[in-house]
Amino acid sequence: MLSQLLFKKRNTLQFIFATAGAFIGLTALLLSVQLIQDVRGFQSADGDLFGPNMVVIQKKVTRLTTFGMNNTAFTEKDIAILESKDFIENVAPFQSADFKVGISEVIGDGLPHFYADMFFQSIPDDFMDVDVDWQWNEESAFIPIVLPRDFVMLINYGFAQSQGINQISEDVLMAARLTIHMEGNGKREKMIGRVVGFSHKISSILVPENFLSQANDKFGSGKKMQPGRVFIATNDDSYGALEELMEDMNLDIDKSAIDVAKIKTIVSVVVAIFGTAALIIMLLSLLGFVQYSQLILNKSTYEIRTLMRIGYRVNEILRSFMIRLSIIFGVICLSSIGIMLAIKFLWINVFLEDNGIPAVNTSVLLLMITGIITFIVFIGANYVNIRKSIISLGQGS
Repeated sequence: MLSQLLFKKRNTLQFIFATAGAFIGLTALLLSVQLIQDVRGFQSADGDLFGPNMVVIQKKVTRLTTFGMNNTAFTEKDIAILESKDFIENVAPFQSADFKVGISEVIGDGLPHFYADMFFQSIPDDFMDVDVDWQWNEESAFIPIVLPRDFVMLINYGFAQSQGINQISEDVLMAARLTIHMEGNGKREKMIGRVVGFSHKISSILVPENFLSQANDKFGSGKKMQPGRVFIATNDDSYGALEELMEDMNLDIDKSAIDVAKIKTIVSVVVAIFGTAALIIMLLSLLGFVQYSQLILNKSTYEIRTLMRIGYRVNEILRSFMIRLSIIFGVICLSSIGIMLAIKFLWINVFLEDNGIPAVNTSVLLLMITGIITFIVFIGANYVNIRKSIISLGQGS
């Protein structure tokens, strides 16, 4: 009875616009939240799409470099410049072998006879793009090695075919042992190595840092080597800054890494714009509901003052408003969540699967939390406004 009395003078058109705005804004907000979760869930050779860009950089080889008039090593000053850039989160120079390295087969392990001069490098474990058993000490049975996947492709579809030898699968290569020939500083030694993984991103033959440091001390010249390549981790929206850095420092960066940085920047900007637009719509709809409530109160001034004169308390009148608004907001939240889930499972996931992209199964918990937070904010803002208005009307009576 009290609710019907208070809401009998409501403005239906304004109510419809406010409700539609809240529904559209909340649905867009939930969709942007789910989109961020889904995009973060996509994993590729380049890692998490919203994670840092892991980029290998080196200086360009020019004609002057060819004639020995400059070099492509990174000095301590160069490293300091990289570390000072705001968009660069981490810097890791490559450590290189300062001795001769050769690799050959271990007889009986299934590999054809070969011998090849190679080079070893190492990087901090945080920059590895493969999850491998990467521990080594002097008592280890073998040296763990990570090969570039492109290197394996080159062997199988270039070297093997041209030399008339059998191609080697990755499983066989990982199961077989390798003989590692090391020579330098007047010393020679053979050790056993084993391939433990393949990198999509790093075009170097990688070994653990502690092994390479110890081997350099034993076989190296003893001179401090400046890194020729550096691994950097940049923010996911740093494409422009990365491109500017290339020009300033004359850097050579793999085009695919630049493309990935560009895609991440575009995706992050689009999602940010979409989310911002959704928040603006939500704020406008909140303002619309506050104005709607204020209009109802103003039109019901006589009824509210009369109710308070005959003994109704502020909280009783306030409760009637809040119950009605809670039902309205609850329906809006549940409808928005339902529509968003329908869009995800009946349209987005179907579209992805039809185009050969596996759908990402992400939790809907964050959607629920977002809906609950939005509900609390809406109810809280209207509670404060309505309570203040009712008290003001009561005092004016």
